[in-house]
Amino acid sequence: MEGKQGNHGKLRVLIVNFSPVVREGLQAILAQDEGIELADHVNDGEEAVAQIGRSYRQGRPVNVVLTETRNGRMDGVQATRQIKDEFPDTAVLVLTENMNDVYVIDAIHAGAGGYIFLQEMTAPLLLQSIHRVMEGGTQMTTALLRSAVENLLQNGRKTLAERTAEAAHLTEREVDVLRLMGNGDSNGAISTTLGITMDTTKKHVRNVIDKLQARSRTHAAIIAAQAGLVGNPVFDSQSTDPMGSVPG
Repeated sequence: MEGKQGNHGKLRVLIVNFSPVVREGLQAILAQDEGIELADHVNDGEEAVAQIGRSYRQGRPVNVVLTETRNGRMDGVQATRQIKDEFPDTAVLVLTENMNDVYVIDAIHAGAGGYIFLQEMTAPLLLQSIHRVMEGGTQMTTALLRSAVENLLQNGRKTLAERTAEAAHLTEREVDVLRLMGNGDSNGAISTTLGITMDTTKKHVRNVIDKLQARSRTHAAIIAAQAGLVGNPVFDSQSTDPMGSVPG
């Protein structure tokens, strides 16, 4: 479905099953950004999927979902997978206190565009992350996430030969796009770098994700690194952001 923004060009954000204290904090942060509108908050992943569907039918799509790894009847990873299956243009940011690599890996495989640990989150980081994932960039934070990505690269769910065979179906231009995706570049940055239109960029990005059977651009970049087609997903070591986020 088309992922257009909500009223007056604002990004509509849905919050899924955080504790009242955390939810109120998130709402207060979102209110600081005039370009963001709180779509609603729901109790679990099943309600989130239903709410996103209703929003699309009303012509007011949810652009970004904030969820935890554990949220009731459907956990955050399952919810992310279902959201991306049914509403691929809706970005998902996973926020959690759980310092467990498994959840990072599963969230990426499920299609999450970013992953932030609550104890390290600041208001500027969250707002920046929401805009970044909506623009097609990625948001990865902390040394632990770096470790998780390295682990995924070393223990991928398909062999290097299988990934290389998949990557071989990419055109030369798609390989160019994938390399920039691996840097965490947004669609706008890719369009500028390659001198192509935004529509052409989006088409190439979708083709790359489809051909690699990836669930997100983050996942596609990791698959490409597994195949040896590009280097490991880049983390901005020179960023002034102490979280070491991937540039959007």
